[in-house]
Amino acid sequence: MFVLTLDQIGEDDALRVGAKALRLAQLARAGLPVPPGFCVTTAAYRAFLTANGLDAGTTDPDTLAEAEMPPEVVEAVREAYRAIPAAVRSSATAEDLPEASFAGQYDTFLNVVGLENLLTAIRACWVGLWNERARAYATRHGLNPDRVEMAVIVQQQVPAEAAGVIFTLNPLTGKEEEMMVEAVWGLGEPLVAGRAEPDRYVVNPYDRAVLRRELADPPMMLITANEGGVQEAPVPADRRGYPVLDEAQLLELAELGYRVQAFYGYPQDVEWALADGRFFVLQARPLTAFQFDPELGQWTSANYREVLPGFASPLSLSISLEREYGRALATLFRDLKMGEAPPGTIWGRPFFGRGYWNVGLVKRFAAVIPGFKERTFDATVGIEPTYEGDGLTTPWTPRTILRALPVLFALNKRYTTCWQEAAAFAEHFRHEEEPAIAAVDPAALSDAELTDWVHRMFDLHGQANHVSITVTLLATQAQDDFELTLSHLNQRLPPEEEPIAYGDLITGLGDVRTAKPTLELWALARQACEEPEVAAAVVKGEPEGIPRRLQATPAGRAFWAEVEAFIRRYRYMSTVDEDLAVPRWDEDPSFVLVTLQAYARAIGRDGITPPQNPAQQLSTQREAAQAAETRALAALSRGWRRLWPFARRSFRQQLERVRRYVWWREEMRVVASMAFYHCRRFFLELGRRWATAGLLREPDEIFLLRWEQIEAALEGRSGPEEIRQAIERYLRLRTAYRNFEPPGVIGRGARIATPEPTGGRRLEGIPCSSGRASGPVRVVRSLEEARALREGEILVAPYTNPGWTPLFNLAAGLVIEAGGLLSHGAVVAREYGIPTVVGVEGATRLLRTGQVVTVDGTAGAVKVIG
Repeated sequence: MFVLTLDQIGEDDALRVGAKALRLAQLARAGLPVPPGFCVTTAAYRAFLTANGLDAGTTDPDTLAEAEMPPEVVEAVREAYRAIPAAVRSSATAEDLPEASFAGQYDTFLNVVGLENLLTAIRACWVGLWNERARAYATRHGLNPDRVEMAVIVQQQVPAEAAGVIFTLNPLTGKEEEMMVEAVWGLGEPLVAGRAEPDRYVVNPYDRAVLRRELADPPMMLITANEGGVQEAPVPADRRGYPVLDEAQLLELAELGYRVQAFYGYPQDVEWALADGRFFVLQARPLTAFQFDPELGQWTSANYREVLPGFASPLSLSISLEREYGRALATLFRDLKMGEAPPGTIWGRPFFGRGYWNVGLVKRFAAVIPGFKERTFDATVGIEPTYEGDGLTTPWTPRTILRALPVLFALNKRYTTCWQEAAAFAEHFRHEEEPAIAAVDPAALSDAELTDWVHRMFDLHGQANHVSITVTLLATQAQDDFELTLSHLNQRLPPEEEPIAYGDLITGLGDVRTAKPTLELWALARQACEEPEVAAAVVKGEPEGIPRRLQATPAGRAFWAEVEAFIRRYRYMSTVDEDLAVPRWDEDPSFVLVTLQAYARAIGRDGITPPQNPAQQLSTQREAAQAAETRALAALSRGWRRLWPFARRSFRQQLERVRRYVWWREEMRVVASMAFYHCRRFFLELGRRWATAGLLREPDEIFLLRWEQIEAALEGRSGPEEIRQAIERYLRLRTAYRNFEPPGVIGRGARIATPEPTGGRRLEGIPCSSGRASGPVRVVRSLEEARALREGEILVAPYTNPGWTPLFNLAAGLVIEAGGLLSHGAVVAREYGIPTVVGVEGATRLLRTGQVVTVDGTAGAVKVIG
């Protein structure tokens, strides 16, 4: 078809109408105020080229402008046109992509009157596709301009009294709760074209507040002319010196901007117009360029992307990130004589509903230690450097050594005591505290008793997390120390020798508790495959039906009892165990059933046990670690080094230290997860009672409140209205940013542009677990997508945590967006010898399920080969 009205455009019509027209059609269907109109499709554009024997890629634009429009296209436009003033805009098939907005690259014609003028404007839009500016822009963004086609939008002209742009995320500060409005009198074209200075307003739509105003007071404006087209006119005297929009209008416009962003789930750049007291949406495109306040410092979601990924619950963020993480950091730095943070220092906070920590401040404290390299630090936590060289460094000099001596002595002492404290805490919790808590039924408590237990769980959460975070911080420092030693050793190896990989040394740890569920679930799957009736019940049909199918036979019932015992044993696990809002395995065993079925299918395929057998892998990795250590010690025994036994002893001590702390990091992760499990039980019971009392709509809404909001309600300092307002504000923010992928670093070093693979064939990240593996990609963002994972595929995921690790056993290789060398996924991947690259920014977007890739876990590269 040559013409489609906006209400005829469907979701599959992007290549027929272009992104701009498709988005306007989507917004119109969603009930937003979009001026009525139609789209001249790319079919009409192709017919125009064919009828005139033209090749748009090589034909001179002047020749295109003189070519005749086919009669059938003219007739289609005539039938759709209603002889009213129209705005005519281009809608190219590459326009308004998230990576490139193409804003200002193509043509717009306003107040077009009459069919002949309309046809001329349409032809001009087609010709505009081939202007050098637009072609160069497409090329810069990796698009082939010869493959782009042009549709044209024709809409009723809005006789704007005022117009402008609303950025639903403040592009100058990156503050998610701020919108920036730009407004001029009359039509908005001079503003869009950069020829007019607008009023600027900053509005908070979540708290309904106008924060700032900057008035421009221009003398001229653009208006529609009676005979068609536009003309400049003086701004009426009664408008001079006044804001273009008053407070009520700004709040109304901000709400309109919110509705547009809420529809798409990520920030928008919206052109609007005001006529007869109504606001209209003229265009909407993804906001692709913004910056952060330079005073913000540097924040990162590294590490937190795996423990609290995506939109974490406000309760978990307020406890784990904002309270406990900061306390652990401040305490450790004080214990290590590294200094005191100023009062009120913020160590962790959410941006866009995601958890971030103050990495800039942490680096300043860490740089007290000689040998500190920012690049090494960034690699450890999973930050992609944006600077040249090693960044911030602290050299080994007499002055830095003298200044750091108290720190180094305190650090060595803390290395000795911290893991012992962790062991004591874990022993006490497992054998005394956890059984006592497990014996308490929250539903049987009185309201007063439940309130007391909620506070006790809050304290327990803090105690467990404090130990876990402290162990993690020392593990990071131990790794940095060891990597420096290993780097010096590798630099002195003969050129013909391969460098000794960090991952080969920090593997084969043995008895890593986060790896145990994989071993046990694999054993259950093998057991199932030994009994035909049990195997059939597990392998055939949907995973949710496994319990029902197993109940049909005695052998099945006996096997299901063992699966239930497994679920009880690991009841505290979930896909996101640090988020109290996420159900645990004993509440929702779907993940266990999906993985059990996948294991059984892999084992039973052709009657052959695949190489991913976890027990064999653990044994192999222990041997690999021993071989790597032997090789390193041999290198330290060559030549003049054999006269310096201290080097070998120091190497062994550092290696043992980092291995111990990596092991204890995983151990404390499990202890913390068990504590979080019980916290969830008591908070959920509080949610049930508040829902019964009408304070909440659902029990799970308790997790949408911050701890201080819950505490205020428990103490009678707030009531139902405050609770409802807090929940609704959070839900609005989550809706607005649900599809937004904020940068891993915010502030200094932030990468705002969407990453693109080099030549579309290679991605790079942090080498994590050595080896190479090739196979088809399986992008997994959720449990539903995990169902499709097959043995031998390359698992590509946004993050991993202990709850995900059973999936690793099916994968030939791992590509993870988040994380560093110490991430939980990295540790378990090394234990199983699975080639892994972490810190691959944008991997789940840049790689597609079905592509064939090679994962090089030694070099930290992912190459697309098919």
